[in-house]
Amino acid sequence: MLDSITEWFRSCLVTQTETDKAHALNLATAALLVEISKADNRVSDSELTTIIEAMRKRFGLDELEAQALVQLAHRASDDAVSLTDFTHLLNQNLTQEDRVSIVQSLWQVANADTDIDQHEEYYVRKIADLLYVSHSDFIRTKLRVVEDKAN
Repeated sequence: MLDSITEWFRSCLVTQTETDKAHALNLATAALLVEISKADNRVSDSELTTIIEAMRKRFGLDELEAQALVQLAHRASDDAVSLTDFTHLLNQNLTQEDRVSIVQSLWQVANADTDIDQHEEYYVRKIADLLYVSHSDFIRTKLRVVEDKAN
């Protein structure tokens, strides 16, 4: 199973259809959000709701499509060898602005329960580094999310 998911991501890097590439990018993004939700060893309902809402807004999905994507992302996350399975695809196909936006979504998931655990922060930092997001953007997005949640 692991080899098949890794091979599928690799094939998406050279895919001929934009639809396949878009699906792979959606899944990679969702898998990173799922990774953050699992970082503190407890996935809360608020984190799942935040992930689904992020998928709906980011990709224009309806509720059922977003839920199906998150279920696939859980499986991809469970089967992945490393975060680079996801970040490599995103780095090859997204703009810097899009990658910063993903980091902001990661913070939203981490802060969904209004408590950013040290493990969640560690994984957001690690993913931000893998996405080549600057430290200033990493901090700026965190502060924006925390402020929005407080208001």
